[in-house]
Amino acid sequence: MLSVLAVQVAFLLFEAVFCVIAAIVSAVKNSRDIRSKRAVTLLNILAGALMFSDFVQYISEGKTTRTGFFIYRVAHLNIFILCYLILLAYLMYLSGTLLVDLEKRQYKIPCKIRMLVCTILCYLGMVLVLISQFTGIFYTIDEFNIYHRGRYFFVSVLIPVAVMIIIVSILIQSRGQMGKNRFVTMFSYILLTLLGLAVQLVLADFVYMDLGIAISIQIMFIENIIHQNREIRRAERTDIRTGLANEHSCIEWIRTLRGSEKLEEYASVSFNLTKFALINRRYGIETGNEILNIYAKTFAEELDEDEILGRQHGDQFVAIVKKSNLPKLLDILSGQKISFKNTMTGAIQEEVVSAKVGVYEIESSEIIAEDVITYAGTALDHARSMSGRPVVYMTRELMESQEERKRFEIEIRKALAKGEFVPYYQPKVNSTGGKLCGAEALSRWNRKGEIVGPSAFIPFMEMNDTICELDLHILKSVCEDIRKWQEEGIPVVPVSVNFSRRNLADPQITEKIDSIVTEKGIKKELIEIEITETIDEFPISVLKEFVDSLHAKGFSVSIDDFGCASSSLALLREVPFDTMKIDKGFIDHDHPKDLTILDHIVKMAQAIGLTIVAEGVESRSQVDTLQSFGVAIIQGYFYDRPLPREEMRKRIQSPTYS
Repeated sequence: MLSVLAVQVAFLLFEAVFCVIAAIVSAVKNSRDIRSKRAVTLLNILAGALMFSDFVQYISEGKTTRTGFFIYRVAHLNIFILCYLILLAYLMYLSGTLLVDLEKRQYKIPCKIRMLVCTILCYLGMVLVLISQFTGIFYTIDEFNIYHRGRYFFVSVLIPVAVMIIIVSILIQSRGQMGKNRFVTMFSYILLTLLGLAVQLVLADFVYMDLGIAISIQIMFIENIIHQNREIRRAERTDIRTGLANEHSCIEWIRTLRGSEKLEEYASVSFNLTKFALINRRYGIETGNEILNIYAKTFAEELDEDEILGRQHGDQFVAIVKKSNLPKLLDILSGQKISFKNTMTGAIQEEVVSAKVGVYEIESSEIIAEDVITYAGTALDHARSMSGRPVVYMTRELMESQEERKRFEIEIRKALAKGEFVPYYQPKVNSTGGKLCGAEALSRWNRKGEIVGPSAFIPFMEMNDTICELDLHILKSVCEDIRKWQEEGIPVVPVSVNFSRRNLADPQITEKIDSIVTEKGIKKELIEIEITETIDEFPISVLKEFVDSLHAKGFSVSIDDFGCASSSLALLREVPFDTMKIDKGFIDHDHPKDLTILDHIVKMAQAIGLTIVAEGVESRSQVDTLQSFGVAIIQGYFYDRPLPREEMRKRIQSPTYS
């Protein structure tokens, strides 16, 4: 039969190993609260060392060899020091996870003073332990290698007890900041340690206090793991910038009501802040984020407890609200005055922030949660595309349109995979001599034998970013055509290929373009990358970086539709384009103001060394006007329509226009 002491010693070793394993698990587990993670890991390491020191002192007790004497004394010193170190680690855990004011990120002053007192007492206790090694005031070890309590042993008990009493006062004061589970867990350290100490003072045959410390730390470890997992789940459903729910959380919220008639009392409201990009440009991104947060908080305060607001992305939000509250909330969305501090000037300013809104009133309790969000989003898309209508309700007609759009998008993706999109080439002509000098590749869809123009599919592809796949596909097709013409000995002219601004989101886009052209063996001077001017989604710096990277690869770059956006001059100042394509709006109407602006644009472009191309030219008078301004390169129906591959081949072979 095993003795009671043998079982106790084995249990100590088991506890030591368990604490080390817990420390490893805590160290490698992902956590948003690094301070809490470090403190729990340290607590388990120290508890493991304490249990192992207890184990060592039991197996070396009474051994009178020189090694036995040394090990026994080191083990006892470790036990006393580790008890204080564990108290310090516990204080670190307490300060890092419980006593930080989340708004001010500062300790509450009374708690901070008490924690400072606790820290000083712990260091004082460790100093007295070291002194005891030479004076025996706490304990002595006789010639038989047996431990005896010293005259002032009670001091070694009073100091940690005093620290724990102060900690209890901190816990009680801070119980409102922590959940019930965490409060009980933190309090278990005090309770089990003092209970073990009381037993140990009466029965000195086992380290009951140390065992209580180890068990309480393991309880803290388990609770911290549960807390971290809960926080991770919460983070997955929370928008980091605003602290609101995210779209996934809103969907989960709807699912909890699915099947209940109560769901039919609600409406989904998707809204996008109007011209918020202007606020960012006016005050800077940091202040813009602050305005966004204030706006979201103000709106959320108007919601009832059984309603939810979430942020989808950027300045777009979604709310699930009761239909009875819709008038009040739509009034807020029509214009809300926001007071904020301008981070650039330090001044308090005001802005009226309004929104475009899409509303879907839930009609069935069995509706799929994702559809509730999607329908409101579809209504919002219509509101954003229509001037004078800030609020659009989802109707049966819009639903059918949405379903049709989904089917159309699927068909477009299949058409891309099958290579049904082909380039058509619209010639560029030097009007001075009437000779072909280049072409622009325009996409067409060969849909079941019918050639479909870009207005039928480009808007859809812009919405789901398949436009990026299309741009690369057209570039590849153009390169294949050029290579084939060159193999036939036909003198090829440069071709410009359109790239949507959506491509700027791809950091590898330049490499992809260069890879396609290089792989096909085409000279870089035969390919020009054409970019539209309207780039509201991206700052000018991103466009400049893209153009610079294309130049580094040997490509020329043109800006399309110049003059149709508000940032034209800023673009010319910041971005080194090679060619400017003038917006056809300047030559569609023979207004003196348009012609005056056109004259100045041409002179400015010539002064900074840009090649100028006029597109959309349809009449002899327009050609004459452009020539009078010094614009020679013309693109438009006056000379030629967009041509399929074989007709373009013939045109290259007969490059002169009569």
